[in-house]
Amino acid sequence: AAATPGLAALSPAERQVLKLVAQGKTSREIGDVLCISPRTVEHHRANISQKLDLRGAHALLTFAVAHRSALS
Repeated sequence: AAATPGLAALSPAERQVLKLVAQGKTSREIGDVLCISPRTVEHHRANISQKLDLRGAHALLTFAVAHRSALS
């Protein structure tokens, strides 16, 4: 995972959220899986985007899918 810049900065919860984003899940679905509120998922998404310097609605999804193997 260290090969992918930024991933090391993510908390375990953020990595979990990112992994589920890579599977195409919505914030509500991710919340259901992790037993947290969709609002908390949105907070994690915002933190991940900030840490990875991602901008735009689909940047997080694009990054997650591109780095799916590094997340497992």
